[in-house]
Amino acid sequence: MASEIKALVFDLGGVLLEWDRQSVTDLSPMQFLTIMNSTTWHKLDRGLLTVKEACKDFGSILGVEPPVIETALEQAQLSLHVNTQLVQTIYDLINLRPDLKVYVMSNISREHYKMVQQLPLPWDIFSNIFVSGIDGMRKPDLCFFQHVIQQTGVHPHQLVMIDDTVENICAARSQGMHGVLVDDKASKTGATLLNLLQDPLPRAESFLKNNARNHNSIIEGHEDIIFKDNFSQLMIWELTRGESLIYLKWPSGRLHGTPNGNSTNGDTNGNHDAAVKSDLKNGLWNYFYEKSVLTNQEFPPDADTTSTAYLSLPEEYLSTVTNVNSVLDAMATNVDSDGIMQVYFSSERPRKTPEVCCNILRVFHRYGHGSDPRIRKTEDWVVNCLANNACIDGNRHYSTPESFFYFVARLYNECRGSPLSSRLEAIKERLEERINVPTNPMSLAMRIYACQLVGIDAKLYRKDFDTLLSLQGRDGGWPAGHFTCIGKTGARIGNRGLTTAFAAKTIQNERLII
Repeated sequence: MASEIKALVFDLGGVLLEWDRQSVTDLSPMQFLTIMNSTTWHKLDRGLLTVKEACKDFGSILGVEPPVIETALEQAQLSLHVNTQLVQTIYDLINLRPDLKVYVMSNISREHYKMVQQLPLPWDIFSNIFVSGIDGMRKPDLCFFQHVIQQTGVHPHQLVMIDDTVENICAARSQGMHGVLVDDKASKTGATLLNLLQDPLPRAESFLKNNARNHNSIIEGHEDIIFKDNFSQLMIWELTRGESLIYLKWPSGRLHGTPNGNSTNGDTNGNHDAAVKSDLKNGLWNYFYEKSVLTNQEFPPDADTTSTAYLSLPEEYLSTVTNVNSVLDAMATNVDSDGIMQVYFSSERPRKTPEVCCNILRVFHRYGHGSDPRIRKTEDWVVNCLANNACIDGNRHYSTPESFFYFVARLYNECRGSPLSSRLEAIKERLEERINVPTNPMSLAMRIYACQLVGIDAKLYRKDFDTLLSLQGRDGGWPAGHFTCIGKTGARIGNRGLTTAFAAKTIQNERLII
């Protein structure tokens, strides 16, 4: 769509210019709304009345002296100021697309237009300015939009209307134009326009590269706590194959890559008294790169990070780590009283989680041990969790159902052709049930990727995909969102780099589908 857009049409008030409603002290907000929605105001907009003539009618409507209304209108005009962030976005877009045309289309009287022309808006960047008081038409009159289309000479499908009034956007779309409703921070600052006119994939890739080895995790509600973890780095590596993007602390203590920037934790694992331990001849991985946060400092290695490592590491690195068969044996013997493989390699933390079980099972199937009888009870539990929607509210270690569905989708793909794969067919139904359900950016990206992995029709999740694209930030990255939890406190963890890696992967996949 980005290449199709030839011109942008901006409203003035509420878009390029903002005003302070509190500055109007001579009329109440309701009185101001009353006159703005009157036919007299419409006549003022169309240039059929002067301000003084309109204020006489407004006085009759409100039962207020006309000079009082004139003063209120002047207060509103004097409070107008330029939306500098949006103007900067326009400059950025013109620099990127020199052929892009920019116009103004505004409901404004002749007299008020003369006043706003004194404001420091870069008027020379606009190819034409369509003023209702001069043209004798106002939005949402269809004839006004038809007039603009004709005068610009641009096909309506190549025009974008940016306005803060929904009925004006509706009218623009009815004539074939694209519409951007200015009703949130993204649209007010121009982020929505950037996402509309620029290819999101190169921007995402630039974000990942520009922040290489600085894709740290945060805790929702505690954004001042920034920490480094192996788990998110391994997931980024698996999604992007970008070794230069990530940092790791191997179980042996060897550091991979040098993290950029600072976190709020300080020490790396092993540099403090309560060192995070990895055993089995340095084959078991720990979630934390640094000392743990918001949980016990003596933090054991876990099957989730260990599984993700053996699923993410390129072939050339596998010879540098403990033989996978030893790790699989350690997982298969680390079971609870139900015979299900557990999260932590520690008798002090007896935990089992279906998402972690999915990743453990992926490793068994990846390395040719899918028929191992020791994993049957774990497989049965994952299948039952899927069939009965057990994770619809998340669980102790994962914050949303999308986490479980994503890992099931990966497992489904990993074990294709095996009996387990047919038992996981319900993943398609579960994902279809979640499509268009509001969630955070990380979970949304995971949901879309899971849909792509199991072959769900792209038309079904198109709205979700468009929503994800709209969340891309000015710097090319996506908000962190969340997908994991600290079990002890329930604090939810997210990572902008990981969310962006997921988003980039979904965009790549979508283009392959098309």
